[in-house]
This record gives sequence, C-alpha cells and structure tokens, in this order.
Amino acid sequence: MKFVVLGGTGGMGSIAVTDLFDFCKDCEIVIAARDGKKADEFAKSFKSSRVKSVSVDVSDINKTAELIKGSDCVINCVVYYFNLDIMKACLKAGVPYLDLGGLFHITGKQLKMHQQFKKKGIIGIVGIGATPGITNVLAGYGAKFLDKINEIHISFGDKDYTKYNQPFVLPYTMYTLFDEYMLKPALFTKGKLKFTNPMSGEKILNFPKPVGKVKGFYTIHSELRTFPSSFRKKGLKECTFRVTFEEEFTKQMKFLIDTGFGSDKKILINGHKIKPRDFTAKVMDQWLPKKETKVNDLEFLKVEFKGMKKGKNEHISLYSLAKSNKKYNYPAGSYNTGVPPSIAAQMIAKGQVKETGVLPPELCIDPLIFFKELKKRNIKIFKNNTLIN
Repeated sequence: MKFVVLGGTGGMGSIAVTDLFDFCKDCEIVIAARDGKKADEFAKSFKSSRVKSVSVDVSDINKTAELIKGSDCVINCVVYYFNLDIMKACLKAGVPYLDLGGLFHITGKQLKMHQQFKKKGIIGIVGIGATPGITNVLAGYGAKFLDKINEIHISFGDKDYTKYNQPFVLPYTMYTLFDEYMLKPALFTKGKLKFTNPMSGEKILNFPKPVGKVKGFYTIHSELRTFPSSFRKKGLKECTFRVTFEEEFTKQMKFLIDTGFGSDKKILINGHKIKPRDFTAKVMDQWLPKKETKVNDLEFLKVEFKGMKKGKNEHISLYSLAKSNKKYNYPAGSYNTGVPPSIAAQMIAKGQVKETGVLPPELCIDPLIFFKELKKRNIKIFKNNTLIN
C-alpha cells in the first residue's frame, strides 16, 4: 500500500503520517509539502526507507496528479481552500481522496463532483478528521437505532491541564479559526437551512466530567452541509453545531477580528500588498504548542439525537473521548483530528469502503470497523454513557 499525505509536515498531516507509520507496517508513505526541505527532514526522522518526501505545489493540478498517480489514497491535510484543486488532481490520476473538511461552503462544491468520482470508480471522502469526521461516523451509527430522527445536535468540549509558558495557544490553523468566528453559521431548523449571526445561539452545554457544563455558540461547520440530506429520509428537521472555546480565547479572537487582523482585504505596507489575515496567520504559527511543553488535555466530541423507535420517543447521546498522546506529545484535539484520515485511508486501501463518488463519512464509513481502530489509539466511544468500543 502507498499513501501520499499532502501537507504532511503540518499539525494534522504530521500526525496522520506518524499514525500510518505505526499502524500500517507494510505501507509506503510519501510526505508532500510546499517546503521540500522540511518534508525531507521529517521523513528522515523515521529512519525508514518506507517514508519518502517530496516538494509540491497543490495548486498545480497536473504536477500534483503526476505525484499521486499509483498511490492507494491521497490524504489531504492542506488548508481547505485547496480541496477542489486536489480533488481535480485525484480525478486526473484516478486515485481515492479524503480530507479534513471544507467548512460547509467548500464541502458543498466538493459534493458536486460526486458523479465525476463515481464515473472514475473511486471514492472521495469529505471531512474525516475529528469534527467533521468522528462526529459524522457517530451520526451514521446513531441513526441506525432510530426509525425517525427529529433532531441532531453536535458539539465538542475540552479540558486542558497543560501549563503553557506562552501568551497565546493556537489549536490549529488561524485561517480556519478566523472563518469559524467570522462566517455566518448554518442552522437546519423546521426542515430548512438558514444562516445566522457569528457567535450567536449561546447555550450551556453539558459534557461528562471533567468538562461538565460549558458555554457554547453556533459556528460554521461541514456537518450542517451533509446531515440534512444524509438523514432526510428519516425525517430530520433540526440540526445545530456549537463550539465551546474558552471565554478568554474567544476574547482574544474577537480582539483580532474587531481590529482588522482577520480581514482578507489587501493593504499596502512598504510598497507590498498583503492580506492582514495572511500576516496574522504567519505570526500566530509560532504559538502552536511548543514541542518542549508537556501536553495534558482531553476532548469530547458529542452527537445527540432526538427521534422515535417503534412509536416511542428516544434520546441517544453518543460521544468520543480522546486524551493527549503521551508518546508523541500530541494535544487531544490534534490527535483526534490527525488519526481518522489515516484510519479511513487504510480502510479504503483494504477494500473496506465499498462506495464510490464524493460522500461524507456518515454514508460510507463502517462505524464498527472505524471504532475498533479508534480503540487501538485509545480513543473511546460511548453510547448513553456506556463504552461501546
């Protein structure tokens, strides 16, 4: 088996690479990144001929297609703005594809490529990280227990015991954070999709201990782009997604946004035109958790159902629990995101994903196989507070 990890030196891509190396002992891994030197250094750290590196510009569809040709799956861990270009390269090369999500709007454009992928006889899985990803598989699993689904509500909550010696902690790319805080979130209510104000819908959410009760608000997310159609036949009428960032973190994000650092309108500085958000993202990269910081945190991903079974009202609560990975010092949220694409890619290569076309995880990933693999990585799945994997 051969896998190409695009963005393989990034926060999530590097975790996917490491997981492939640890759990797919006979596979070849190609670390592809814009910075070829960085990719080479990372590949050499494995001290194995199974891991190779290459420099790539994913906006060059033809060259990307040449690079990925012959591989069993492309794992796209590049910022989601390039998803469509990479999918076009996969079509050209006839190679299966998966990514970490398209933050609703790009996901919608990706789904329009369904027939092209189907005609090629390959699968393209959109959104197989943590959320979207694990949340989608939880939803696909939970739907099997209900005859009718009225509501699905998605959220996540975390607890961080880490002692950071830095003024700001960046959980993932600043581009996605800006979009999550600035774009209008989608809601599915009374059977119709609508958009509301950023950071609205504030509500106290209840998670298992040690997280407990935390404040959440609406944000733009890919689950809202796929769940209404995926569960239409079962009567879905209400669907929401809420995030639960710490209040201090939200204050910091609001400050950056309100003062213009999240703007994508170019400004002139010393004769050069730059976007404030490009500058901010570059500066903020230094505030990813330092390697020398011993991480100690956990994260819950939660999917709640309200529906009916045999004429009776039913409430199903499904959630995953991930803890920071001590071996590699990965934060829980990052580990939770980087592991699923590795699992899904291996499932594709093993023939465990039967469907073709462009599909979300709830329609093509076997939950039991997926949950079994998560268990091997110490990521636990619960149904109504009972461990099921």
